[in-house]
Amino acid sequence: MNGKNIVQAFQISEYRARLDKVRGLMSDAGMVALVVTSEANQCYLLGYESFSGAEPQAVLVTLDDDPYFVLRKMDADFVTDAGCWLPHDRVVGYSESFVGGSGGDSAWELIGQFVNNKVGASARIGVERSALRGTDYHKLVGALGVQELLDGSGLVSACGLVKSERELLYMREAAAIADRAMLAGIDKIAVGTRHCDAAAAIVSALCTGTESVPGGPLPWLPHIRGGQLANAPHQPWMDDVFAAGQQYFLEFSAGRHRHSAPITRVVHIGPATPSRKNLHEGALAGFHAAVDAMRPGATCGDVTRIYDAALRPYGLTRASRIGYSIGIDSIAGPSLAPSSDTEIVANMTFHLQSAFYERGERYMLSDTVLVTENSAELMSNIPRILFERPA
Repeated sequence: MNGKNIVQAFQISEYRARLDKVRGLMSDAGMVALVVTSEANQCYLLGYESFSGAEPQAVLVTLDDDPYFVLRKMDADFVTDAGCWLPHDRVVGYSESFVGGSGGDSAWELIGQFVNNKVGASARIGVERSALRGTDYHKLVGALGVQELLDGSGLVSACGLVKSERELLYMREAAAIADRAMLAGIDKIAVGTRHCDAAAAIVSALCTGTESVPGGPLPWLPHIRGGQLANAPHQPWMDDVFAAGQQYFLEFSAGRHRHSAPITRVVHIGPATPSRKNLHEGALAGFHAAVDAMRPGATCGDVTRIYDAALRPYGLTRASRIGYSIGIDSIAGPSLAPSSDTEIVANMTFHLQSAFYERGERYMLSDTVLVTENSAELMSNIPRILFERPA
């Protein structure tokens, strides 16, 4: 706790343990330093929860010292308020002259010069290229005076695949909040009700939280899909009303210290047709088969193939991967896909999705799953049924 009574999400010892894991991977990759550009990974290493990544910011991790955090001065002056554990002498703020459209040099050039001053120009510096635009990468490289940098994408994310007990606490809290929001959204769906009114009920519940746990910032806007938009996988609500005979998908996540626990359920207005019931039954069969297969020692590919086999009696086929690693935001990590040989271990968490298209219709059921020592735990307590609302 600091002087302003702001409680950090994790003990500093946990952040240091995360950094030690990253340094081990850096050393194995021959890196002397790593420039962390992903906002989610910056949060993972420093506890910084602010959404200030619209302007350049980077964490410099070296092998033998505390990291540095370089970001816009208006944010740098108050990083502690946003959860960052670093002392102020490890935080560097750049002026407004580097902010887009101000007419000065790029902040990525300044960040590159800062890295150069701390570790020197070296081709053994890594950077998270996947979180950088090509032009920004070239500005960073140019300031360092090297031809290329090592690609450090995935290093920090790999360290975050196995969750600590504190991380799991926040994810369970997020799941409990999301459950309340799902019930609020389902309750709001009725013939003639606007999609935006259901979205408002969901967002209100996500922000309100529970009696003991406040809701945090939303990881993403709720997806409300149905009717002609049912096949748009990431569609938020539209200027439309709910109609009889249609099915609708509600997908969203609550947030607790940037940790997510997504959930998806389907709501049908009026009695569901036999074909839609078959979609639900097939999705549920695949879902349970995948959950039963998610054990330490199995691979992500194993789980996906077992899921596929469970769909066949229903005449259904998978539309995409069936899930991905989840934690802070939607972190980069292994997918539940047939080509993935990533071994599943205890305390990994996944957003498991049973989704497919059939005759132009889409169905999706999803939950956040925790792999335990001997089984898998579903974080949501919402029934996995095809919800029906009066027509």
